[in-house]
Amino acid sequence: MTIPRSAAEICSDLDIEIVSTTARRGAGQTHAVQTIQRILAEHGEGHAILTLRTIVESENNRTELVAPTVWAVSDIIAAHPQWASKGLAFLEAFDGIDLADLRNRAKANRKAVAPRKAIATMLFEYLSVAFANQHGNPA
Repeated sequence: MTIPRSAAEICSDLDIEIVSTTARRGAGQTHAVQTIQRILAEHGEGHAILTLRTIVESENNRTELVAPTVWAVSDIIAAHPQWASKGLAFLEAFDGIDLADLRNRAKANRKAVAPRKAIATMLFEYLSVAFANQHGNPA
């Protein structure tokens, strides 16, 4: 029987440092360990790893290991597994996405829409176009 790994173990394997919520967060660091643990519990290790890798391995997004963004990427992967199954093409699509910009835009409208949902919607808009252009109709 395989013993489930914790969010801390997965973060360590991916060179993501978990920092105190009182510490200033930098590239490759997160305060969102509870978010990662919930994603791990709800979707499993493979999904959690893909979610984190998508953020940290895409261009200029290593600083975006924040709860609403991690949740939004997880939500997109769960809702559109056909995109995530494209492997490298999925990760490369994120190279053209500025997650910090999406999060800042979502925060500006948080009285109307929760940032997690707003970021997921903006990601859907971008990725549906990206995959329609690269691979025919959005799957």
